[in-house]
Amino acid sequence: MGMLKPGLKHHNRALVRLLLSAIMLCGFVYVAVAQQSPKAIISDIITVVNNRNTDRAVEKLYLQTDKPIYHTGDSLWFKAYLLEQTYLRPSKKSGVLYVELANDSNRMIKRIMLPISGIAYGNIALDDKLLPQGGYTLRAYTNWMRNFDEALIFKKSLYISGANNNDWLINYNTRYAKDADKYNVQLALNVNSFDTGPVGLREMQLRLTDGKRTWFKNNINTDIGGLANVNFDLPGKADFKNLSLSIRDLRKGEGNRTLVTPLAFNRPENIDLQFMPEGGSLVAGLPANIAFKAVNEDGHGADVSGEVFNSKQQQVAVFNATHYGIGTFNLLPQAGEVYTAKLKLPDGSYKSYPLPVVKPSGFTLRVSNPFKSDSIEVTVGATPDIAGNGNSYYLMGHARGMAFYGALVSLKNGIAKIHIHKKIFPGGVVSFALIGADKKALNERMIFAEGNEKLNISISSSKPVYKQRDSVALNIKVADMDGAPVQGSFSLAVTDDGQVKTDSLKSTSIVTYLLLASNLKGSIEAPGYYERCTDDATKWQHLDQLLLAQGWAVYDWDAAFAPQKPLPFTAEPEFLVTGRVTNAFNKPVANSGVLLFSRKPMLMIDTVTNATGTFTFKGVFPADTAVYFLQARNKKGKSSNVGIEMDEFKPPVFAPLNDRITPWYVNADNNNLSIIKKQLTLQQNRETFTRGKMLKEVVIKNKRIIKDSKNLNGPGEADVIIDEEELQKAGRATLGDLLSKRVKGFGYRPEKKTGILYYNIYGATVHLIVDGINTEFFMPEGETLYQYLKQYFDYYDAEEIKGIEVMANPSHSGTYTSRFLPPMTIPWEHTFIEVTTRGGHGPFVKKAVGTYVYRPMPFTVPKQFYAPRYVISSVPDMTDIRSTIHWEPDFVTDKDGKATISFFTADAPGKYTIIAEGTDLQGSVGVKRASISVEKR
Repeated sequence: MGMLKPGLKHHNRALVRLLLSAIMLCGFVYVAVAQQSPKAIISDIITVVNNRNTDRAVEKLYLQTDKPIYHTGDSLWFKAYLLEQTYLRPSKKSGVLYVELANDSNRMIKRIMLPISGIAYGNIALDDKLLPQGGYTLRAYTNWMRNFDEALIFKKSLYISGANNNDWLINYNTRYAKDADKYNVQLALNVNSFDTGPVGLREMQLRLTDGKRTWFKNNINTDIGGLANVNFDLPGKADFKNLSLSIRDLRKGEGNRTLVTPLAFNRPENIDLQFMPEGGSLVAGLPANIAFKAVNEDGHGADVSGEVFNSKQQQVAVFNATHYGIGTFNLLPQAGEVYTAKLKLPDGSYKSYPLPVVKPSGFTLRVSNPFKSDSIEVTVGATPDIAGNGNSYYLMGHARGMAFYGALVSLKNGIAKIHIHKKIFPGGVVSFALIGADKKALNERMIFAEGNEKLNISISSSKPVYKQRDSVALNIKVADMDGAPVQGSFSLAVTDDGQVKTDSLKSTSIVTYLLLASNLKGSIEAPGYYERCTDDATKWQHLDQLLLAQGWAVYDWDAAFAPQKPLPFTAEPEFLVTGRVTNAFNKPVANSGVLLFSRKPMLMIDTVTNATGTFTFKGVFPADTAVYFLQARNKKGKSSNVGIEMDEFKPPVFAPLNDRITPWYVNADNNNLSIIKKQLTLQQNRETFTRGKMLKEVVIKNKRIIKDSKNLNGPGEADVIIDEEELQKAGRATLGDLLSKRVKGFGYRPEKKTGILYYNIYGATVHLIVDGINTEFFMPEGETLYQYLKQYFDYYDAEEIKGIEVMANPSHSGTYTSRFLPPMTIPWEHTFIEVTTRGGHGPFVKKAVGTYVYRPMPFTVPKQFYAPRYVISSVPDMTDIRSTIHWEPDFVTDKDGKATISFFTADAPGKYTIIAEGTDLQGSVGVKRASISVEKR
């Protein structure tokens, strides 16, 4: 008996009749057992779950990018789809989107803000100074999404290459032997120049770290063939998952070349092997289907096989991984038994892994989800002591945050089998939970339902083969699962295979992300592998095994029935300027008039604070260089005793992706090398052609001058200068972050005598001068210099600063020492940092009397993707070497589901990959990959 809630969409009349019949049947059964009131209990559970989902609706966010790998100086183009979780329709909750890039140390390098109304698109310029060669994580989120599990934050790994002809290629392999608590490592290194062969007879410095400690550092010399063999000991306590090898060229005149690569150690004895019984537990006497997942130290699945033994060392099961280290096996657990899995290692030894403890009493929950079947079979088992206790238990089925199914489970015979039609649920991950009378989850199991949420996208071209600089017309047609035409919003990327390597197995699409990956914790090794699982019986089985192994409980049933607490992060339906007005005693000032003024763009609006002293300005569009001046007045119209506290954006700190990217130049295969060679060849051809037509510009670099600086030494006279151009690229980085990144030796440490912390540059005490005023003049008694300066270093950000000048050498610091410090002070024991602010009014206190200068993060306005147009007579001269041939961020299909995308091919012959993704904005999503060929004229 059960309660059914219809799925989301695309239900035909026969299915609706089926559901209505089921509901009527359920109602009849409930009358027969009215004394147990199962209907009321199930209805209560469904109501609570669904009301909570409505009140705290989760947003799902997906970004399509133009390609997975970039070159320094490129632009990263993206389209964002922000949908509400349940119906996959445009979210109305958030109107502000944040997109950022973090480097391989998880430091945020660049962040932009965009307005969004379900969809948005934009680009990020990959400046080579700000974003040098290396691995990065693209993250995107709304403020509302920060209230929930971080797994919902969109994250994508990408690589920025800075390949040049004089780059080195590193090939290495490692062998090791364990010796007590350490490993003797034999590292075979082969270094070649990309264009001239072996880097022979070269002195280099090797440094091995794990992010926390340096475990090995030594100078080596390669032989004439660029080979070097290095032996060293590595303690077992080192973090082998995060080892990085740094190779530094010690030859003079080589520009201090340093290459860094992850050093992979996949020790078989350190395979992480975990066992997950279906439903959550091993219970004595109840058949169990057990999933397992084996992972190497590099984070990839390990192809393992082994045996399971009981406490008497009798073999009771064998297991073999079927894909990406995942597999399943069956076992009948016995009471009081302890089970152990054993893997045979390459050296002939065995590694043992314990299986979960066998419970003497409890439940099992098993689901059979056959390929191409309309229904599933749920089997609930219970031990005799539970089967006869007379308690009520309920099977709940929920997906995308909503409950769609509920049924009373009768366990009088110790087992219950329930058949459920899958059309009840929306497509994607569905979770079943066995709930007790206390409304706590006892068992959970995830499955995948096909649903009708996938769109069929077809792409056809006007020709079978194109020429260089040829006109291309792609005909797009989109239909639903029943073949009906679909209108919707889509994006399309066309890339040159000769310059961009796309791996469909490793790639995540809008389909696999929204329907699968975003519903699981942890990363999926090859999400693209499961994209066509509904058409392949083997992939369907593998998907079910993935959900058994990685489909951990994601719904918090305890929280669902607990009193709701306010969420810390509010939704931002639009950009708002908010803050509070307080008096000298930090009490809110009600009915205070607040004026907001801006010169560029010209804007002047006013408002009044509410009873809590809070004010809000709507309808403000923060332009690129917008600066807003706010002024507050008390009831008497004066601003002498009131202050303004603004609600500034507080950047989140996210966990890094556990996905270390190996640089292109390390152990590169022929495919990767051919792609890089083609990029460099095309670049060389373009430069050669350009040099033949243009004179090389000669640039004379002068000293950096900070406008309006109060530098006592004169303009440009400093040891380190950070000018306005560099600061504009730093976004909202704090003054402290800027100094840590750009000034070598800057930091803090305790004094030897007192132990009190102080800021210093290579031991010399730091003093902060703002607009020519010594900040220490305002330092209160009893506060240390470190505590005082930290407020300024944390408060100022790059957008408030016009320039930074560091006076470290006595030739520059001496002038400041004589001006600001007592006589006889030793100049080289002190260093000065001169900061020139945009306001120019000296040290700016956060709570300035009655006024506030507000510099919000600006909205990024999307740029037009440059798509050249050629005439028939245009001659390919190798100056058009686009790797992204075309990017169409937002095309809309018409009432017939059709659209046409036009562009021109580039100069490089070869194959182009086309990827189209999008949504009908009504709950269905789709992706299509295609290709075209380009040959020489």
